[in-house]
Amino acid sequence: MAVKPVPLTGSVLAWARADAGLSLGALAEALGASTAAVAEWEAEKTYPSTGQFRQLAKILGRPESFFFLARPPKTSPAAAAFRTNYGQGEWLSPDPKISQQLRLAQRVQAVVSWISEKLPEASPVIPQADTRQSAEKVAKSLSEWLSWTLQIQTQNTDARTSQILRQRLQDCGLTVLHLSFDAETSVRGFSLPHPIAPVMAINTKEHYRARLFSYIHELAHLAIHDDSLCLVRNDEGVERWCNEVAASFLIPEADFRRYVGEKFGAEKISSLGQVSALRGRYKVSLLAVALRLEKLGLASPGLYSSVSRSLEKRGNGGRPDPDRPQNRARVRLQTYGQHYVGSLLEAAESRILPETQVLDILNVSRSELADLRVLSQSGVEG
Repeated sequence: MAVKPVPLTGSVLAWARADAGLSLGALAEALGASTAAVAEWEAEKTYPSTGQFRQLAKILGRPESFFFLARPPKTSPAAAAFRTNYGQGEWLSPDPKISQQLRLAQRVQAVVSWISEKLPEASPVIPQADTRQSAEKVAKSLSEWLSWTLQIQTQNTDARTSQILRQRLQDCGLTVLHLSFDAETSVRGFSLPHPIAPVMAINTKEHYRARLFSYIHELAHLAIHDDSLCLVRNDEGVERWCNEVAASFLIPEADFRRYVGEKFGAEKISSLGQVSALRGRYKVSLLAVALRLEKLGLASPGLYSSVSRSLEKRGNGGRPDPDRPQNRARVRLQTYGQHYVGSLLEAAESRILPETQVLDILNVSRSELADLRVLSQSGVEG
């Protein structure tokens, strides 16, 4: 029996592949086909079999009907490359699952932008920065903008400190998404600059301490209007600078010098144990403390690299609270945050969007939307 080819639109296939961040070879390998075969499909010289077609639709995260469009979408494919763990300099090859999270964030940004243009609210004004500026100066500007103090960090639990910082960012007009990336990836987050709808996304598989650092690292990217998502968190260039801004924000120099002196006197910090003894006060990771020690000349040479090789295991940052059942409404609020959910609720109340469309956007029922209203007004995201 002859294999029946599926006459998809080659340019649409090429667009979907690029949007998923896959090369011809990577898609071919995932399909168990040759690179030449995939190239011929995109050129419409030949077509995939029914089995291959269904498999590629699944791999690229698109409905099968998408591949029969006459032409690709007008939007540019997402350059789905993400910043990874601090201190790691490898390039990350984004898989389709990660690219789906990026597309979700882009859809959220489009909705927030549209609503913001309809509602008479002031756009978020993130303090502008430049990588030529001192990381200390930029960190001070951002902490003042967020009304952030060291007292907040030292007097609250890891979880509560993280929740407060997320809320401060949202109060200033940012959409802060909490997305769950696969445990085997090293993705910590990404940011999408926009004049009226900036978005950042944070990996909930990370411990609360790592999230704190990620919030400010991504805020630093937004402050310089960095629209390139293809950088990894390594020790060079923009990424190194954003790391230094986050470390300066969370570990203020004057207090840190005093605290290090009280703990270890004038000796240079050289061991993982010493770094571990310092990090608890500031609710940050070992790497953040090591980075700060080196920057301020308080560490022996190579401390940061040494700590990088002994990275702490990532913990489960989002343990469910037994007193707060994880129903759909709460999960939506935890994922999208109060800023996005609140914008949609306000749009519905102002009749800018019909309630049915809000239900569709959030994928909730009317009763769940009512629960969302109550949760959003309570100020608790979980």
